Order: sequence, then structure tokens, then C-alpha cells
Amino acid sequence: MIKGKEKVKQRLNKCLSNVIKLNYRLIRRMKKNSQDFFMTETCKCVQDSRYQIAFRMMPNDNCEKYSLSYSQKDFYAIVLQGPIRAEDDFTVETIKYYKRAYPQALIVVSTWKDENPSDIKKIQDCGVELVLCDKPKKTGSLMVNYQLTNSLAGIKRAEELGAKYIAKTRTDQRVNKAHVFEYLTGLMDSFPHSNSRKKRIVTLSMNYGNLFYPYLISDFFYYGATADMLNLFSIPLDNRDRIVAIKELATRREFSEKEIAPEVYIIKEYLRKLGYKCDNSVRDYWNSVKNEMICVGQKDLDLIWPKYEDKYRLHHCYGDYYEDDSKEKMKTENFDFVNWLNLYSGTLEYKSEYEKYADVVFK
Repeated sequence: MIKGKEKVKQRLNKCLSNVIKLNYRLIRRMKKNSQDFFMTETCKCVQDSRYQIAFRMMPNDNCEKYSLSYSQKDFYAIVLQGPIRAEDDFTVETIKYYKRAYPQALIVVSTWKDENPSDIKKIQDCGVELVLCDKPKKTGSLMVNYQLTNSLAGIKRAEELGAKYIAKTRTDQRVNKAHVFEYLTGLMDSFPHSNSRKKRIVTLSMNYGNLFYPYLISDFFYYGATADMLNLFSIPLDNRDRIVAIKELATRREFSEKEIAPEVYIIKEYLRKLGYKCDNSVRDYWNSVKNEMICVGQKDLDLIWPKYEDKYRLHHCYGDYYEDDSKEKMKTENFDFVNWLNLYSGTLEYKSEYEKYADVVFK
């Protein structure tokens, strides 16, 4: 029954899509600036009293086309980890883009030995470092061990080849912002760690990074000094099964205690090594983020992620303006750069009353 409904839904969506395409073809014949006109009028049609709707145009190839001089003091690597995304040759095209956009970077792809041989060959033909891993015997909660295994292998290879900084990314995502790694290195230099022997790790906030879900810091992207990145991923594998049982109406704090989400497991294991309590309180969470990290938002990276039927498209908003925001849930008040900097500077202050938001049922 569900499959039948899904087929009807897909057919309806296709029909509506064809209607939209037909309208745009007509507009394109009549207007020189057809893209701008079509998108502007569409935004006007769908906005209401709750939201201002806008669109954003971004080049597919965001390589430098003008003569500005940027310098990256130290050799850095981009590590792509995970299964190869063969749809539209996404992983291969991402590698090619990185080679054009960041020619000074070492590119490492860390994936699985049992990937399709033809896909592996395409990666090899790109002329990048390729690391092939055996899959771990235990998946860990929500397959966290897969990420840990791939990431650590790729980071170790980058270290062997002399990288001083490493960006851990995914094979199904693309960082599309020009000069972003110089920017991230600059942030680390501008906000030094209290321990002169280490640096902060730059983390990404999308609709993950919630201020009131302890330790929910996105695991999509990390950027840091090589020694710190090795420390981040040199944590024990999770010996649990893929699905970890938890009561139906569990709170954010309970999800954090159980370390259901891979991002929570990774950050908590890392912070424990640094001496934090990891007691699942908002206080400890904020304190660790303030001291150990720098948080940036999706728009800082122009991150492209064609997954979950484009749930994470660039024109979706994250943070205060997410579609199901409410003051009661505080659901998507996230650690973007604005909130992180306010916390760092002391203008955002912890209050004990914030603990109640961690005890809201997670949905």
C-alpha cells in the first residue's frame, strides 16, 4: 500500500515538474534575463507573512577567474572519506573541481576495497592519493565506525605525505567556496588555542550543531592541524550494533548520554581525552565548544550535498530560520560563527535555565 502511494506521489511530482519546466521554457523565449525573472517571480508567489523567500545563484565551477593573491603558509590536504558517489560521477567531478580550485592542496580519497572497480579506476585516473580500506566488523551506532575507519586512514596518509593541515570531508559533499581553506587557517591563527602546542578544530553547523543538544556538532566537515585531526579520529571504535535502543520519547540529553548520533560519539570521545567531563550538560558542552573549536556555517563553505532528495539544498535555511523553528523547541538555534563568536567573546552567556532545553523530547 505504501509503495503504491509512493508511486502516485512520484508521478504527481514528475507531472508538476514538467509543468514548471514548460513555464520556464516559455519565459526563456520571451525574457533575456529569464533565470532571474523566473526565480524572482516564483519567490514572490510563495513567500508569506512568516518568511521572506529569496534565491541564490552560485557558479558550478567557482574557481578563481580574477587575479587576487592568496597564500596558504602550510601544505594542506583535503581528505574525502566514504563510499564513492557514482550518481552523476559526483565524487569524480568533485575531485576534478578541487584540483582546479585548490591546486596547492593534496587530495586524498579514502574509500572501501569492495567499491565498484570501474569507479575506483575513475578515482585513480584523477591522479589523487587513493586509500582502500577494509570495512570494520562492527558498524557502531548509525555506522560511526565506517566514518572513523575511512577518516583515520585518509588522515594518516595525508600526514605521511607532509600535510600540516587537513580538511575531513565526505565523498558525497563538495566545498564550493573559493579560498575557503586560507580563510579557515586564518580563523585558527586569529583565535589561538590556550595550549600553544595545539590548535582549535573548525567544525561545521548546518541543521546539526544545536546549542541545546549536548555535543551535537556536525561530523560532515572538520578542519584542523594534522596532529589535532589525528587525535580527533584516534578514538576507540564503537562496539555497538547499528541501531541502539532508546525509549520512544527520549530527550536531547538522553540521546547525548546514549551517544546515538555519530557526531556526538566522535566529539565526546575526543573531549574526554582533553579532560572534559562530558556530563551531557549544556554548561560543559558550551565550555568545550568555546575552548576547543571554531564553528562556521554551511554558507561559509558553500557546501553542496545532493542527498536525501535534496533535503540539504543551498536555498534551504539553517539555524534561526529553519522551517519548523519554535521558541519552545529551540530546535535549530545552532553554533554558527555568529553564535560561536558571541560565546567566545562572552556576549552569549550560559544560564542554568538553558539546561531545560536539553530535557525537551527530541523529534
